[in-house]
Amino acid sequence: MKKLFFSFFLLISTLFGQGLEDSLTNYIKYNPDGPNRVGHLKIGDHESQIGQGTWVYIKNGLDYYKKNKPIFIILELNTPGGQVFAAQKISDALKEMDIQHEVPIVCFINNWAISAGAMLAYSCRYISIVKDASMGAAQPLMQTGGKTEIASEKVNSAIRADFANRASFYERNPLIAEAMVDPDFVLVVRDEKIIELQTNEEIKSTDRIITKKGKLLTLNAKEMMELGVADIFLKPEKLSSITAMEKMEGKWPAFKELLFEYPFFTHIPHAEIDAYQPDWKTKFFSLIATPVVSSVLFLVLMISFYMELNTPGFGVPGVIGLMALFCILLGSFAIEAASWLELILLLAGIGLILLEVFVIPGFGITGILGIILSVTALSLILLPGLKGISFDFDTQTFNAAGSYFFERLVWLAGTLVIGVIILAILARFLVPKIRVLSPIIHRGEQETEKGFVAGRRKEELPEIGTIGIVVSPLRPAGKVEIEGDFYDAISSGRFIEKGEKVTIVGIEGSKMIVQDIDS
Repeated sequence: MKKLFFSFFLLISTLFGQGLEDSLTNYIKYNPDGPNRVGHLKIGDHESQIGQGTWVYIKNGLDYYKKNKPIFIILELNTPGGQVFAAQKISDALKEMDIQHEVPIVCFINNWAISAGAMLAYSCRYISIVKDASMGAAQPLMQTGGKTEIASEKVNSAIRADFANRASFYERNPLIAEAMVDPDFVLVVRDEKIIELQTNEEIKSTDRIITKKGKLLTLNAKEMMELGVADIFLKPEKLSSITAMEKMEGKWPAFKELLFEYPFFTHIPHAEIDAYQPDWKTKFFSLIATPVVSSVLFLVLMISFYMELNTPGFGVPGVIGLMALFCILLGSFAIEAASWLELILLLAGIGLILLEVFVIPGFGITGILGIILSVTALSLILLPGLKGISFDFDTQTFNAAGSYFFERLVWLAGTLVIGVIILAILARFLVPKIRVLSPIIHRGEQETEKGFVAGRRKEELPEIGTIGIVVSPLRPAGKVEIEGDFYDAISSGRFIEKGEKVTIVGIEGSKMIVQDIDS
């Protein structure tokens, strides 16, 4: 029976191979006279996780190929998986490249396409594999309290349906994709068809078991070919080595790729690999887009903002804070988490805060509105996935965007807690010393015998237009002497040194607002 079964699959594979040849001819159009450029993107070196940095790399690579169209793109996979949210965005971009831009993607599983890697493989029109390839084990995991746990049945159900849809897109069996996600699936081949057994249904002696209950489906190379998951099997071959110079330039003859040992690709004349080479900007964006780095940048922004508020003028803390904010914005735009709306809200908020601090006396509705706009914009920027969140009422669960949003929310909350602790330490020990050492902070005691008093009622203050002399530098607050009495005063503009004449231009509480007569 077993021999008969494999003979049947051999026949099916032969017939399918003829269909594959027609499909390749139909979708991969090459110039019979050459040259023929072939794109190349690579995800993973066995240990690499799929994340937001991977999305930046793939997005920029596909943008490059949209401008410089190849006849097709090789997506080389060797990854244990990673973030579902990032994988979904990459998956959608791969399908768009094929359908909208008519550049088919040929997946080359060079060992592993596990978890989110399996999703990417399913998102390619063709899947080619090596002898030791593996694909599957895509059950979603959640980070809870620093521990990795299996996601709930509700989350699992949503991901399972998503896998099935992506497998069906290129006419692959959705049941096999679902079994990669759900360990409760029992699949068998019965009467030449792949079927799912129900809970109490028994396995027949003539059934060929694909996967049993309690075990996630992971397929080896032979099983992928037999079950129609993979299209092209590539035997081990000795190839010409790609030189270091060719790797650096991202261009080498296509015959140095194992895929071009397959007959259809062998016949493509003058084929050359044009591998996308990420520049320093792409690498930088990929780095700052990661949750760890963006959280560190937000922490630096918090500390710098606090230090700048507690030191007069605009100095090093402000510059560092602006640089951190700039990097956060770059990372968010790189992964398409932020839009111009968030940037406009942030700039409007900062503008209102600056207006309140430097133009409008006191702190009122303008400053409060500025803070609200700034915090709202930063929250939207630091929590990507918010706009893509959807809730499935049938499964009572969020989609992958929602799961990623809450994961980033945990990162942000943790950063806020750490930031508050650091700010408390700074407020207790460091900031007072900085104030004491600052050259623009007035030193010495203001003794009552010398005319210094705690404050005066508004009726006791001189009238607007009265002229006085600065007795302690206004930076921007200090003391002014008028007709032998000393008063608290605030400069309306620049710092005013001791001995300069000023005139009262306004009164706020027990303080006078003054400006130097020369201005």
